[in-house]
Amino acid sequence: MLPYDAEKTAQIWKRVQGQIPDVPDPSELLQMITEEWTDAVTYLHLSHHFRGKQSDALRKMAWQEQAHCACLKGIYTMLTGYHPQVHAPAVPREPLRQLLRRCYNRELQCVSRYQARIDDPEHGASFARLAAQDQEHCHILLQLLGNMKTKG
Repeated sequence: MLPYDAEKTAQIWKRVQGQIPDVPDPSELLQMITEEWTDAVTYLHLSHHFRGKQSDALRKMAWQEQAHCACLKGIYTMLTGYHPQVHAPAVPREPLRQLLRRCYNRELQCVSRYQARIDDPEHGASFARLAAQDQEHCHILLQLLGNMKTKG
């Protein structure tokens, strides 16, 4: 007979009773990784269409999104024991204003998704940090949209 682990059994019962949030679904994590990677590619692409501080902000956001990918890949690896397989996203082909709007909406979705995971006992702090950075990205995207001179 296998040895009885009282602590693990207690954790399982807490999870069954809804006292511990479920661990993230690996397929959901793969989707998050893909979306963050897409955002990184998009922000780098957008940085070529702006100048000065705006371009710098977009490059910084691209770097942060790459860091988000790495963090989510780390969580995926911790949960599954495997390195995630994700395909490189295509560079977006949309008018700038439309692209900024789409990025803003996706950032809002990410913030919501990450905030829902803040109570995760193992990765909650990481999800909180991801949510905070994506909230800052929303703020920057609104500034970029507000400073654009032309309609589109």
